[in-house]
Amino acid sequence: MEISDAAGTLLLNVPEGAWSEEITAAFGLPAGFCPPLVGSTEDTGTVLPEFAQQSGLSPNTRVFGGGADNACGAVGAGIVRKGDALCSIGTSGVVLTYEEDKSKDFGGKVHFFNHAHPGAFYAMGVTLAAGYSLSWFKDSLAPELGFNELLAPVGSLPPGADGLLFTPYLVGERTPHADSVIRGSFIGLSGTHRREHLARAVMEGITFSLAESLALFREAGIEVDRVISIGGGAKNPVWLQMQADIFGIPVVSLKNEQGPAMGAAMMAAVGSGWFASLKDCADQFIGYAQTYEPVPANVETYSRLFKLYQQVYAATRSLNEGLQEFRG
Repeated sequence: MEISDAAGTLLLNVPEGAWSEEITAAFGLPAGFCPPLVGSTEDTGTVLPEFAQQSGLSPNTRVFGGGADNACGAVGAGIVRKGDALCSIGTSGVVLTYEEDKSKDFGGKVHFFNHAHPGAFYAMGVTLAAGYSLSWFKDSLAPELGFNELLAPVGSLPPGADGLLFTPYLVGERTPHADSVIRGSFIGLSGTHRREHLARAVMEGITFSLAESLALFREAGIEVDRVISIGGGAKNPVWLQMQADIFGIPVVSLKNEQGPAMGAAMMAAVGSGWFASLKDCADQFIGYAQTYEPVPANVETYSRLFKLYQQVYAATRSLNEGLQEFRG
């Protein structure tokens, strides 16, 4: 098993990069239960004959360690150096940052996993319903519209959607609350709000949720200089600018965004000996399209809104607990 994938089993001693004897013993797992560990660029053999026949690949095709989904996504976005962070907005949302200090302690508030880059790690926060929140909104309130048409008016609205906040807790939350009971809210809804206000509030709420993970990184002493944005959230210039304004740092889009598939290809390239390291490979593979600089006035506005957003969880937790018995 490749080491970044092994980290997700919760059986790994992440700082030491070895299976945890303490955890396996606690669960009564026999010696040898966990498979041998390999690196992401390590040659593990060739395609098995039956799969070569089914796929049409040569049985001499080499197979490398690869990596976990977010580890591959990080490599594919060039997150192989300190100071860079990844923001991925798909169905769920991920913010992760490169780290070389194995002693970093986040108090269990975020994931801390082995990176696909040898000897490195990444801290990761997850929003369960990121792009899913926007899909839910479109399917529920504007099923006849495409995303581009739905979001076209959003850019003309000011930060804060004229006093409307949204929390993306549609299926509970993971970071920073780890709560299966909490559900989403629109706070401040008035008769003057229209569909475009709700759409902007949903986009801002998703981004505020991701900003909570960045805040946890910063509290732990990790410096983030810029964010590389991928996924559905990187396809909309208004959302990219919104990310820069809410995060308070430059946000960069990629010229050729292929997600985890790009990272897997880079691991095979390094494993094949075409590059000395994933960092060298990133210099050749990764191209940046545009940098969105934070607008100072928007940063100040969003800083105040973020403080209000962070109060919504505590203010609605007991209400959602009471509503549980009425849920289907």
